[in-house]
Amino acid sequence: MAAAAPLRQTSDVVPDPEAELSSLASQLDELIVRVASILGDMEGGDRSDGQSALLEVERHLVGARRELERRTRQTVDDGQ
Repeated sequence: MAAAAPLRQTSDVVPDPEAELSSLASQLDELIVRVASILGDMEGGDRSDGQSALLEVERHLVGARRELERRTRQTVDDGQ
């Protein structure tokens, strides 16, 4: 049996920064929803250290999402 010819591989694909940022924004949105869901399940009792920590995590995730939105708007406004 003859050896199979090597497959031609495509050249390295350079990721589009805007697509990467869009993907990151979607991931942040999903994390925010997941953390909020966990916090919703914890409601009703006294605020524990774990709940306080999750509220802080949620706050930082929302802030990161806001910064990405600001950056996206700035890029669009600059015509890039």
